[in-house]
Amino acid sequence: MKSKIVDFIATHAVVWKIPVASAFAWEIAEFAGSKHPYLSPLTVILSIQATVGKSVQFAWQRILGTIAGVLFTASIAPYVGLSGWSIGLLLFASAVIVAWMKWDHAVMIQVALSILLVMYFQSKMPSYPFDRIRDTITGAFVAVLFQLFIFPPDSVQQAKKKMSQFADHLTDHFYRTAQWVKGGCSSNEARLMTTQLQTLFQELHKTTTELEKAGQSLNYNPLAHKKRHTLHDLNHKLELLRQGFANLSDMIRVFTKWSESSLFTHEDQRVWTGHLNNLAAYVKEWRGLLEAPKTSAYDPHAVGLQIKAPHPMDKEQYPLALYMNAEQIIQDFKNPVFSSNNA
Repeated sequence: MKSKIVDFIATHAVVWKIPVASAFAWEIAEFAGSKHPYLSPLTVILSIQATVGKSVQFAWQRILGTIAGVLFTASIAPYVGLSGWSIGLLLFASAVIVAWMKWDHAVMIQVALSILLVMYFQSKMPSYPFDRIRDTITGAFVAVLFQLFIFPPDSVQQAKKKMSQFADHLTDHFYRTAQWVKGGCSSNEARLMTTQLQTLFQELHKTTTELEKAGQSLNYNPLAHKKRHTLHDLNHKLELLRQGFANLSDMIRVFTKWSESSLFTHEDQRVWTGHLNNLAAYVKEWRGLLEAPKTSAYDPHAVGLQIKAPHPMDKEQYPLALYMNAEQIIQDFKNPVFSSNNA
């Protein structure tokens, strides 16, 4: 029962974390003597992002931008006064400086916000500039601590889910390729297969990005040793999926060329339809390692999947593969990026 309650709280952290962290930030700011305690929970609301890595990044950018903006405004505002033109001038000058220092765009936004608000409020509330810096730092630290140590977002689990989905879609594409081969590898379906491969590649890229985000988030968590081990294992499995995708892409290219020749017999179609269906089933079983490694039915030594070239061809398989790849390189680079008409 206790475990279910904890799981429920963790699952719904997005609902309660910002309100609770904001309340803490407000109380800390008031205790520190701030006359503008709302600035602290404001920073919490902005800094608690979907991942720990993004939260730390935004919190740091807000602190840097706020300090830079307040100090810049406090040193110049007394000489320019408050008007639309003076605000525009300071915003322009700060943007030039931020661009020259090659800071992130998010820092530029925080600098601009601080300039605008400090310009307006400091004449009416002299403590506002100092409160803004102190309360921003307070809110940023509260937000980061909540994200790091109180039910942190499980970015590794999200990455694992993405990988499982990609493995499912890769399996489906093996099955579709088998049906395509069974039907004779028609050219119309070949174009559809290529389009589907491009979509699958985009999904692979998103999965890779999700795994990279998970790694960045774990870099900030000193207590995530077990998750780092899991992430290392997931990176290895993603590399296998990446290789599986690359090999399937090559196979589709070869089938397309083979079917255009007069050498692709019905017997070849039958044999390779069986091989592709077996490969799809193999990848499907392997996918179980992502969800439940101990109960997976995956057998790395499955007898039915010892797909090898027949004896008369075994000496030729390597040079043939190299010739195919060399031919593809020539085809890829045959058409120059800029034709002579564009020169």
